[in-house]
Amino acid sequence: MDKVSIVIPNFNQVKYLPACVDHCWFQSYPALELIIVDGGSTDGTKEYLAELPKLLATRESNPLLRMDEEGGLVHKRCLSYQEDTHAAHPPRELKIISSEKDLGRTGTYNAGFAQVTGTYCTYVVGDDLPHPQMIEELVRALEDTGADLAYSDFTIVQDSGSIMRLVRKPDYDFKACFADWFHLGVSCLHRAEWLTRLGLMDEAWQVANDYAYYLRMAKAGARFVHVPKVLYSVRFHGFASLDESRRLAFQAREHLRGQGG
Repeated sequence: MDKVSIVIPNFNQVKYLPACVDHCWFQSYPALELIIVDGGSTDGTKEYLAELPKLLATRESNPLLRMDEEGGLVHKRCLSYQEDTHAAHPPRELKIISSEKDLGRTGTYNAGFAQVTGTYCTYVVGDDLPHPQMIEELVRALEDTGADLAYSDFTIVQDSGSIMRLVRKPDYDFKACFADWFHLGVSCLHRAEWLTRLGLMDEAWQVANDYAYYLRMAKAGARFVHVPKVLYSVRFHGFASLDESRRLAFQAREHLRGQGG
């Protein structure tokens, strides 16, 4: 089973980070490498990350299993984060990169991607929530189609968890997904070999860094596949600047014109 590396970039998101880490850890796909990168947080994130390895190794629960013949309740003491570990599967791996200085948004992503050792990789921002089958479904799509990047539909949620919007993405077409606007979204998985072919994200792009990187992949001949399932929830904190995305859409249109499109 091929390993998947999940980069979790974080800056002052301790309110959300534990839930994000749990949703990554408890993916149905077991061969995982979690790379958490904190870029200079001052909100208690560093304290959480310092305790995280111990928490993953020792936190216990006592679930109720059954009732015996005399009516007694039978519980099972277990390690919360290790209960589903199977001998046939490699153990999940954890890497923590904790910087004392702010690395910048894209610098934080790159610090994680530079440590990737999996066959496939993605990022999950520290306040977002990948659904349990996200990695499994996207790996299957890549293996079944031979594509270089798979992407899915997702929901936008408020802090309360209530859904603001269901986002259905189009099947892949360069014009629709890059030139009209960026329509790949945040729920993506790509082959890690592209990090060697293209290098890391361009830190000139701080808001639309994924748009810029996937556009580079497309120009270099990468193949993309849409998985029409909701596999991710992105947390809404207001609208970001759209200037970078506008500039990238114009770049994509210029590329189309150069290709005769």
